[in-house]
Amino acid sequence: MMTALFLAACRDADTAVATPTSSVVGETLVDETAVPQAADPAATPSPVPSATPQPTATPIPPKELTVCMNRPQSLYLYGDASIAAVAIRHAIYENLITSLGYDYQPQGLEKLPTAADGDLTMQPVTVNFGDPVVDYRGDVHVLREGLTVFDSSGELVTVTDRPVEMQQVTAVFTLKPLVWSDGVPVSADDSVFSFHLAANPDTPGDKRKVQRTAVYEATGPLTLRWTGLPGYIPGDVVAHVWPPLPQHQLGNTTAADLLTSPDTTIAPLSSGPFVISASAENGLTLLRNPHYYRAADGLPYLDILNVTFVDDGAALLAGGLAGCDVTTQDLLPFTDLAQVQAVDGVNTAVTLSAAYEHIDFSVNFYLAEGFENFIRPDWFQDPRVRQGITQCTDRQRMVDEIFGGETAVMPAYIPANHPLYPADLPQWPYDAAAGNALLDAAGYVDSDSDGIRNDPTTGEVFSVRLTTDDQNSARAQAAAIFSENMADCGIGVTVDLLPPEDWYNDGPLGLLFGRRFELGMFAWLGAPAPTCQLWLERNITGPLPDGFGGWGNVNVSGWANADFEAACNAALNSLPGTPEYAAAQQSALQIWAQQLPMIPLFNYIKLTAARPTVTGLHPDATQLSELWNVVEWDVSN
Repeated sequence: MMTALFLAACRDADTAVATPTSSVVGETLVDETAVPQAADPAATPSPVPSATPQPTATPIPPKELTVCMNRPQSLYLYGDASIAAVAIRHAIYENLITSLGYDYQPQGLEKLPTAADGDLTMQPVTVNFGDPVVDYRGDVHVLREGLTVFDSSGELVTVTDRPVEMQQVTAVFTLKPLVWSDGVPVSADDSVFSFHLAANPDTPGDKRKVQRTAVYEATGPLTLRWTGLPGYIPGDVVAHVWPPLPQHQLGNTTAADLLTSPDTTIAPLSSGPFVISASAENGLTLLRNPHYYRAADGLPYLDILNVTFVDDGAALLAGGLAGCDVTTQDLLPFTDLAQVQAVDGVNTAVTLSAAYEHIDFSVNFYLAEGFENFIRPDWFQDPRVRQGITQCTDRQRMVDEIFGGETAVMPAYIPANHPLYPADLPQWPYDAAAGNALLDAAGYVDSDSDGIRNDPTTGEVFSVRLTTDDQNSARAQAAAIFSENMADCGIGVTVDLLPPEDWYNDGPLGLLFGRRFELGMFAWLGAPAPTCQLWLERNITGPLPDGFGGWGNVNVSGWANADFEAACNAALNSLPGTPEYAAAQQSALQIWAQQLPMIPLFNYIKLTAARPTVTGLHPDATQLSELWNVVEWDVSN
């Protein structure tokens, strides 16, 4: 967990000032400043009626809720990417977009740009030598002779001595009428200011999007236009809009100083439902933002949002989550599922994570220099072997035994509830008899009757090593189940649990990314855009002179397929949201699911605990923090 860098700071809460002219008693206005009239001594006194008690209004207590989470390092938009920091920023900044259900939705934007509406376009442009472009690997270069790019027709070409025509994408965004918490309207210029901060070398963080941006500009008070470099067609193009930061407040501060300024790290101006009222070592107090643009709709429902920083999640759980109305996922690892569910007076929200576990087949094993004479059967090059092993794997048992049935079997590299999931995708449910039949058909039979299959060419026993890291109990359990399953199908499996630095190190040193494993278990993180590029031939990890993607790449199986390559390339060269994009992605999925370069196992889970009085909580697989809709949270009696 991040070490706290928060400084203790307080800002005086608004103080109610009594009006000297009147006060409210029940519904009657009483003038407190009226001057009493002198009594006339000659007047006959009248009987004084006994006072009648006036009804008094019962004050309505504020709606208040306490969230317990990890301690963030900073609240600055570009200073901390932890889940805890993102969660708090959901409360103080309006989400421009959300990413629910493996898709995108507008929130602080009037709409998402689409090709059908004409505010998302892709046009061919002529690129000259020296112009920045994105090449076929997705890297930024200047156009030069010998560079390989996708041309405007989606074909791979190697640049010769003349300009190239490539595709360039433009997206137009319109902000809703947001207002900063000091009353100043949010403008498109604030978003452009934020973009330039993100691009500044002194600002930490991923520069991939800004480096692939040709122009990001304000075209009106609330309108923005993003133009990418030629050749850059991102699957998340609708997310290429930068959250505004208040230029009128921060514009005279350097990017380096903003990393430590209290105006960004402790008490930033808000465009969202809450403002930070007080900051202390152990938490924050947030109040309703009176300038929130949806305040007229009664939002947010809460008056006070207290945030408590917790350094020891295990101790908090052992104490029954005392003092917490909501406990966020960063304090509750999935291994604590049974313990969280056993806490009295707490409801547990179990959400499938976008992270999923899988076993990669080493289809193309890398023979490092000095090991050229190493003989190893190509166990996994025949797709029938990969299909048979998949059908021999009881993934539902993994789901039931490791997660108590609270997650799901992953059918491919996208889940079954993904908007692009094909209804007729090939399925490989657990069926040991069918798996054995596929292995028999591929020629791997038990030729010496010792219970283990043999290689049809060399006669070597079909005994392989499954390697993973030693830091994840779910992996150890899944590996044990897999080994037992394979014994039922005549395949010997030895499980090897390695320290992460040995398993995940870049190639050629690491076994995984050095392609020196036989079966490898690890996790990928899913996203709204299907990640077919993980299995492209150009992304095979390996030495560049061999035509692979370099040791820092992602295709560790070494699998490649020409039909899959064509379908995935077609998807990557189409505008997301178009029929062409959907058809190409689904075609790639169909080929992949038939070929099975890996066994998708199961999704991980995210845990959130909440008192029964909390309403409106809706965690989601592809939305990082469960506070994404804190504006709609409420408490009931």
